[in-house]
Amino acid sequence: MKQDLATILAASRLRVTAPRRTVFRALQNAATPLAIADIVRLCPGIDRVSVYRTIDTFLAIHIITSVPFGWKQRYELAAPLKPHHHHLHCIRCETITEITSDEIETLINQISRTHALQAIGHTFELQGICQNCRD
Repeated sequence: MKQDLATILAASRLRVTAPRRTVFRALQNAATPLAIADIVRLCPGIDRVSVYRTIDTFLAIHIITSVPFGWKQRYELAAPLKPHHHHLHCIRCETITEITSDEIETLINQISRTHALQAIGHTFELQGICQNCRD
């Protein structure tokens, strides 16, 4: 079930504000996870502090997820606003490729069962050097 921003915010007793709407649109239109600097650049009418506060709010109510890339964080819409996926990250050109893999999900479920863990979430990021950078 696809939800809109107003519905999600209302469920958390939050208002739709210009910064929230603008940051949401920037993330919604992004092809890959965005760094804070990217979000600030894509939201020219919104001050940096409001962008940070909006990101914190969205994380708290699970509208977005934080994706680790090395020692930095990037942000993207969370499920169900965006289908579940994982990432490949080229450490040279910084290209990020989204992947979906039934094999990864099966392995994660198997590991969870083996260790009697009720998994509530996971991330998977594979770092390396892409074909274009190797050529």
